[in-house]
Amino acid sequence: MKLIGKGKSKDIYRADNGDIVFEFTDRVTAFDGVKKAEYAHKGEVCCELATYWFKILEKESIHTHFKKKISTNRIRVANLNILPVEVIWRNYVAGSLWRRFERGEIKLPEGTDAREGAPIPNGMLEFTTKFETVDRPVNTEEIINSKWMTEDELINIGEMTRKINDIMFKRLLRKDIILADFKVEFGKTPKGKILLADEVGTPDGCRFWDKQAYVRGEFLSLDKDVFRKNKGDLSAAYLEIFDRITKD
Repeated sequence: MKLIGKGKSKDIYRADNGDIVFEFTDRVTAFDGVKKAEYAHKGEVCCELATYWFKILEKESIHTHFKKKISTNRIRVANLNILPVEVIWRNYVAGSLWRRFERGEIKLPEGTDAREGAPIPNGMLEFTTKFETVDRPVNTEEIINSKWMTEDELINIGEMTRKINDIMFKRLLRKDIILADFKVEFGKTPKGKILLADEVGTPDGCRFWDKQAYVRGEFLSLDKDVFRKNKGDLSAAYLEIFDRITKD
């Protein structure tokens, strides 16, 4: 294999047959790389959870680039042309959405209470740039005008993301986990078919809250917010969310 790139949390290799191999590392970053650290077990947890969700989503007719897990922290995936837009699905007001609202930059969706942690009726879809120095929110008009995607492709991706949310949200709620929001990426095959790419359902890319704590009015994070907000040991949080998600 040939190393072809290093991301914030993954090393990327090209296999001899042209496939891509993701190596999930113990690296963690926040605030556009300003804050950095390493935590034991992080890579293995994210690899296992990505594999877990890819298999579930494939059974639910969500087509992905996943092929197989090849070690405790590596997966083999199809080589895609990654689209230059990240997709965010939000079920609750949190993270950058809340910060932008506090700064007066945006309005919350209709029917949403103006408070951090408020549920968003029917959820909401957002897009951000993917390959710029600092990712920024981007609307559908700019995406289409920039020829990053067509209107039909945007509709397709939106429908896929909503379905991904429905599948994960219901499964997690049965385990007393709230899926506050998550981000996903998509890519195209050489024939132009759009597939779910990168990773899905990991605490690197999802905001997980303990349901019972939320009912009490607390935000007990089981994701990268533990690192962002200095809430405790990230390894412990990742191992807990892994056990809760995968436990029968």
